[in-house]
Amino acid sequence: MSMAGARKRGDVLREAVLAATVAEVTEHGVRGASMDRIARRAGTGKAALYRRWPNVQTLAFDALVDVLESALPSAEVDTGSLRTDMIVTMETVTDRLRGDVSAVVRALIGEATHEPRLAAEFTERFGMRVQLTAIAQVQRAIMRGEIPSQSIDPYVMAIPAALIMHQLILAGTVPSGEEVTHIVDALVLPLLTHPVS
Repeated sequence: MSMAGARKRGDVLREAVLAATVAEVTEHGVRGASMDRIARRAGTGKAALYRRWPNVQTLAFDALVDVLESALPSAEVDTGSLRTDMIVTMETVTDRLRGDVSAVVRALIGEATHEPRLAAEFTERFGMRVQLTAIAQVQRAIMRGEIPSQSIDPYVMAIPAALIMHQLILAGTVPSGEEVTHIVDALVLPLLTHPVS
């Protein structure tokens, strides 16, 4: 087989590049990351990277959002219990964000604070998806009669993701299983069961 035939393309190339970027940013940080080294790690040429990503920051941010999107459950969680739905969803996200990935997330969130465009893209690609998942779970709980019929407060829906990111940014860790259960039982469910008018 020729080298051209063995060259990565399409989704295979993108996955290899994003994985290489996570490794590179984990090792060197966003500002120390190099397109040359990412290309070598991914087994491709630097030109292939620049065709899709104009700089390391944009590539690293794409890798971050890809990691976070993959942290969400691949299928909608519907166990028949709002409490279990929320715990399973949060644990799926926190499990994916442990280890080296947490360093990448922290680095890129730090960069996004100085780049409004990246912050907006982060919210659109990840934040909104998390919130819509939570809203769908609450709507099903209302239909089952688990909680009172109510308008859904977006701030309540933002609590799980906000607390995961807060702990990740400040401490470099994500909530444990016990902490996830506490967040759901002590904060989110009481606000949904007895909404503030």
